[in-house]
Amino acid sequence: MIITTYNLRAGGRAGRRVHWQRLLDGYSPDLLLLQETLDPALYLEPRVVAAHQGRIFWQPVEGRRWGSALLLREGRVRPLEVPGFRGHVVGAEVEDTAWTRHTGRPLRVFSLHVPAPYKRPMHAILDFLATLDDTHDLILGGDFNLATGRRHISEALPGDPPWLLERLRREFNLMSAWQAVHPNESLAQTLRWSGNPSAPYHCDGVFVPAGWYRHLDACDVVAGGDWDALSDHNPVVVTLSPSSGIARKAPARAGT
Repeated sequence: MIITTYNLRAGGRAGRRVHWQRLLDGYSPDLLLLQETLDPALYLEPRVVAAHQGRIFWQPVEGRRWGSALLLREGRVRPLEVPGFRGHVVGAEVEDTAWTRHTGRPLRVFSLHVPAPYKRPMHAILDFLATLDDTHDLILGGDFNLATGRRHISEALPGDPPWLLERLRREFNLMSAWQAVHPNESLAQTLRWSGNPSAPYHCDGVFVPAGWYRHLDACDVVAGGDWDALSDHNPVVVTLSPSSGIARKAPARAGT
């Protein structure tokens, strides 16, 4: 299974709205999680939208043209809403896919763009998720606007208090896919903030069940070339393979 998350930055520049199709063509994600995106029809040809009918979900933030979105390649899907976060969080329950047949458990997937002031909304989102039953495996991905990994003391930016990572681990049994694949590396930059574009902010990521550790093949931050011109964020691509049965070809490893 391939999971990709990407913040387009206020919908992306007019005339260069290639983000969705480039990710679909380049990485063939099973789960595509997008933030700050306009209506998917502005990025995809009608035939592509039609092919995913009932498996594309998008909601704009109130007062904005952009919001968060999910595209699911296959399966039976039911949309889920996190009260109070319309457009910031888009979710779905997914079953009857190659991955859920392998694990024997359906999925709950959420594309997040955590709004300011970040910590309080993040807690509120997690408070709601904690009310859901434990019948599904949980995947969270997107722009958390908070550090999505632990920093070594030698890294350029100071480490954030680990409350988010601790809560995701203790209450939801989730791990950062990037840090699980790169345990001894400095955090890769996922945001080139205009106020300090060289600072290696690592606020985009994908969290998956800790029990999937053996399935993790790769987690890459896609950087360089045209990607840096399309948004101030970088896509994060996670590749998981089942221990037996289905096989998926991993995407080429991108620079970090």
